[in-house]
Amino acid sequence: MNRLRTLGIDLLGTRTTAIRTLVSEVPAPVVADMLGYSQQIAHRHAAEVAQPWAGYAAGPQMKGTK
Repeated sequence: MNRLRTLGIDLLGTRTTAIRTLVSEVPAPVVADMLGYSQQIAHRHAAEVAQPWAGYAAGPQMKGTK
């Protein structure tokens, strides 16, 4: 972290940009589950990039394979 800051990289801005890019390509509920975020936060990021995925219908949850 310190090395990135020394190089002048804004860590918060970088993380926000990465999440918003991801929710523009993947439904927010999936991103929330992958990253451990609440779905409200993931949907907020999706709304910021105009990708609300409101019509996304989640399929059955896969708990594991046999």
